[in-house]
Amino acid sequence: MRLPSTRSSLVALALLAAPAPALAAPPKADPPPALRLAIQRATLDNGLRVVMNVDHASNAVAIAVTYDVGSRDEAAGQGGFVRLFEHLLFGATKNLAAGEFESLVASRGGFVTARSAVDRTAYSMIVPENELALGLWLEAERMRSIDLRQAAIDGGEKALAIADHVPYGKAEARLGALAFEGCPAYAHGTSGADLQRADLAAVRAFHAAHFAPNTAVLVLSGDFDPDMAMTLVHRHFDGMARNQAKPFVEPTVPEQAAERREVVEDALAHAPALSYGFVMPSLGTREHDALRMAQVILGDGEGSRLASRLVRADALATEARAEVDARFGRGPGLFRIEVRLAKDAAPAEVEKRIDAALKELADAPPTAAEMIRARKRLEAGFVLGLAGIRNRALELGKYELWNGDARAIGRELERLASVTPADVQKVAAQVLVAKRGTVIETRPKPVVVGNVASAAEVTR
Repeated sequence: MRLPSTRSSLVALALLAAPAPALAAPPKADPPPALRLAIQRATLDNGLRVVMNVDHASNAVAIAVTYDVGSRDEAAGQGGFVRLFEHLLFGATKNLAAGEFESLVASRGGFVTARSAVDRTAYSMIVPENELALGLWLEAERMRSIDLRQAAIDGGEKALAIADHVPYGKAEARLGALAFEGCPAYAHGTSGADLQRADLAAVRAFHAAHFAPNTAVLVLSGDFDPDMAMTLVHRHFDGMARNQAKPFVEPTVPEQAAERREVVEDALAHAPALSYGFVMPSLGTREHDALRMAQVILGDGEGSRLASRLVRADALATEARAEVDARFGRGPGLFRIEVRLAKDAAPAEVEKRIDAALKELADAPPTAAEMIRARKRLEAGFVLGLAGIRNRALELGKYELWNGDARAIGRELERLASVTPADVQKVAAQVLVAKRGTVIETRPKPVVVGNVASAAEVTR
């Protein structure tokens, strides 16, 4: 859909350049940037949490609704329900025909998005500032009266079947399943590929249990009057009843005593690959913050250890990266390493190099220069992620949901700045070790065309 012609408003936040160090003196990190973000909060009688961020530098308003539901809430036989609701909540309602939700927003120059993960499901839109009333009415309409008839559900399942065929998707699914073995809430992942035909009663019961005002956070970010906005929020949302939502309970992941590994064949993969996974401590812990720094040091950008060695120096890989899996939220997370092998590279040799890099970080703390680089990259990514009002609204909803207060976003950079090289070394020695690791090797599966077998070619 067409993006609105809005100016991207930057957060009032300054990233200070590190001063040039004196000769022979170790580099010193600057204090963390100050985040000045105007945030107002309110809670309706029915439990709906409202977060407002007024930014008159924009000429639009972002509306985001984040529900406290994710794939972790899918019971046996319900795998894919959350992904299904990504589609259903754009469908017909009591007062809207199928497709009318999106067409109304687009006709005003706006656009809509949705995303689901392990610990949240979020819907967002951007509309011109004079269409705030329409946007709030639309969000209330689908919260109150979404169409949950069999025909609508069948249409959502068809969309899922198409969306889940992606290169290396098998490795991602198996990595999560093995890493979280014994923890069903996280092991089955977020894919909807296994959903064939959902039971209508089960879908309706799932919706009733997880989609209600008291399980949601409504965020407004952009150019609007907060008093007028709250008047509209009360008008459209006050009449909804809360449900009997159960409080979040962090899933328990059984302790892993030995490395787990598997080989998968993937017809969509264009090159062999290695995927590593390590279960992380929960969000908000010092260990979690230290692993975010380790992720940058090991595999974020050309200057990281894995990329500089495997890709640039030894030409054993075309891509080498580490990441903290964004699908996971306030519960245990997943630290991932993804390496796409170069032609004729031996997986065993690449594994040796990866294992050596992990051991190196566990045996000795990173350098001061690496810590500064990691901090600056995380700070820059964080700040740029808040520059646009849509992403800002989504982030504020996430912080309100996971931390109980959206204003916790202002402490993010301070926490990262407090991580020391010793913290990174310690957590690497505790978490990034073979006995706690899961390794998936992806092998391209030959595709038979006529009588000729060849590797699949996929444009990524």
